[in-house]
Amino acid sequence: MTVYSKVAGSGIRHAASAPISLSKSLHEFLSVTARIGGKALSKVHIAMKPLQMSRVISALSNMSDHHLAQIGISRSDIPGYAEKLLADE
Repeated sequence: MTVYSKVAGSGIRHAASAPISLSKSLHEFLSVTARIGGKALSKVHIAMKPLQMSRVISALSNMSDHHLAQIGISRSDIPGYAEKLLADE
């Protein structure tokens, strides 16, 4: 790859080594970002679990007894069933 400069008298520059150092820097940046992101994502997942649990319990509680019976649970089984659903994630 050749890069032509617009500055008078500077001639032609070769940019062959630039992608290698850029690639290495990008790789290091992504590696650090992934580690930070992984830790943050883990904390977000832990923080979201009670919210998810309450939403699942609410959704199941709003179902009719007939619908609950169709999926094989009773009203008293809702908390345990919600826990099982979220544990499978």
